[in-house]
Amino acid sequence: MTAETQPENSPPYLLQKWLDELPYQLLLLERVLLPEDFPFDYGLRSLDALEAHLLEQDNSGQESEQRAEFVESATAYLGEVLLGVAGGAWGWNTRPVDGRPGQPVICPDAELQLSPVAPMLLLSYALRVRTGTAFAEEMARLRQAVTARQQAIMGWQPVKEHTPLVDPRVARPEDPVLSAWLAERSEGLSDWVKDAFDGEWRWNFHPGTLDWLEAVVKQRFATVAEFDAARDEPFVQGACWYLGEVIRRNKGAVWQYIPFDPDAEPGAPGSRGNVWTAVPFVDQPEKRIGGAAIPLECLRELLPEGEGHGEPNERRRGLRDELFWFRASSYAHVGALLTRLGMASQEKVDSVLTEFSRFAHSELSPHEVPGALEEFGVAISAHADDIDDLEGSYTSLLMEAAALTDGAVTITDVRLHGGQYGEILEFTRNGVPLTQDTEHHSFDYLDHLAISEFIGHVDPDPGDDTRRFYLADFVHLREAPYDSYYVFATPEQATVLEKELGLVLR
Repeated sequence: MTAETQPENSPPYLLQKWLDELPYQLLLLERVLLPEDFPFDYGLRSLDALEAHLLEQDNSGQESEQRAEFVESATAYLGEVLLGVAGGAWGWNTRPVDGRPGQPVICPDAELQLSPVAPMLLLSYALRVRTGTAFAEEMARLRQAVTARQQAIMGWQPVKEHTPLVDPRVARPEDPVLSAWLAERSEGLSDWVKDAFDGEWRWNFHPGTLDWLEAVVKQRFATVAEFDAARDEPFVQGACWYLGEVIRRNKGAVWQYIPFDPDAEPGAPGSRGNVWTAVPFVDQPEKRIGGAAIPLECLRELLPEGEGHGEPNERRRGLRDELFWFRASSYAHVGALLTRLGMASQEKVDSVLTEFSRFAHSELSPHEVPGALEEFGVAISAHADDIDDLEGSYTSLLMEAAALTDGAVTITDVRLHGGQYGEILEFTRNGVPLTQDTEHHSFDYLDHLAISEFIGHVDPDPGDDTRRFYLADFVHLREAPYDSYYVFATPEQATVLEKELGLVLR
C-alpha cells in the first residue's frame, strides 16, 4: 500500500505517507544530521546522545527550517527505539499540531494497555524541561510496563509490527534463475575481462574499480537506447554482476531475484511493470534500513536518454556512490547472524558486544569482518607481520584451531626443525604424527601457503562432524592487513556467511 491509494489528508493517507518517508528520515539523521560517532544502537545510549544533541542544537541559533528537518528525523528515530521496547506500531493522531493535520504516534503492544506516545511532543517536552533525561525516563516507563506484563504472564514478549524498509527481514530463498545467473557470471569473469578490457586485470572488487567500469560503460554506449539494445549481451550482464559483487563484498549485501508472478497486483514486486521484477539485484534484508540496488538500472542511469539530452537521466553521482546507500556489517549484526546460525551462544555474543560496546554498531570495513568472527570465537587468524617465535606461533595457531573443534581434534608435540629457519613442521593429530614442509626467508614471518595446506588436518573427521576450516577471502582496501583468517563452519553455515557478510570462503 502507498499513501496515494488513500484519500488525501485522511489519517490512513497521512500515516502511510509517514511510513513511506520513514527510511529516508532515519538515513538523513544518520548520514547527515548527526556526527559520525553517534551510537546508532536503537537503545538507551543513543537516546541520551540524541537528547543531548537536541538541547545543544536548540541553543545553536540554527535556522528554523534546519531545526524542523532535525525534529522530523529525530521523531522517526525516537519512535522506532520506543517501539523496540514496547512493541506495537506507528499510528496517527488527528489533532492538529503547529499547522499540521495531526502527527505520528507510536501505539505500544495492545496487551500493555498504554496510551499512544507522540514522539514530537516528547521532543518538545525535552526542550522545555532541559533535564537531558526525558527520553530515558519515557523508555524506563515503557520498560516498567513490559516487566509488569512479563511478571503476570511468564514468557510474554511485546510484539513490534514490522516497519517496511526499516526493520530487518528474512531474505528471499535464492531463485534457481538467480543461482544459474550467478554461476554463469562468476565462471565467465575471465572471458568478460578479456573481451571487454583486452584482458587487463584491474578487477579486484575494490570500490575504486567502479570508476573504471563507469568509464568503459560510457565509452561503449552513447545513449540509453544503445545500452538497452545490448542489455542481454555478455558485456552488460558481466558489468551488472561485477557492480553487484563490489557492493556485496564491501558492504555485505545479498543477491536477490523476484520472478514474474501473474497474480501480483499491478505495480507490486513480481508484476510485469515493476522495475524489481525478473532482474538480479543486491539487497540487505538482514540489516536495519539496509540498501538495495538494481545494477542494471545503475549502469543504465549513467547514460543520456538520447543525443543532446544533457545529463544522463539527471544522475548526479557515479557508480562508486552507490556504496553510500548500503550499510556495512557491524559487531552487532555479525553477532546476531552467528546466534541465528547456532555458531555462537547468546552469552558469548553478549560478552563480545559488551567488550566492544563503544563501536558495536559501527560499520566494519571488509577486512574487519573476519576479525569480528575471530572475536566471536568461530575463526582463527595467522599474523602477516613479523612475529617473535616461528615454532611458538605455529603451535598457538594449531592449538587455537583444535580448541574450536570441541574436543574432536587434539594437537600435541608441535615442532619446527631442519633448514636455516626451520623448514619441517611436525605435530601430532589425535595421536597420529603428521609432517608439513614450510618455507621461510627469516625467523620473522609465517609461511601462509603452508598454513592453508596443513589447517585441513585440524578439520574433524567428516563422518562425525561436517564443520571444517575455510580460508576467508575479502576485499583488501588500502588500510587492510594481510592476516589470513580461517572460519570454522559447516558447509551450510559457510554459505550463509558468504552471502550475508560479503566474504568468499574456500
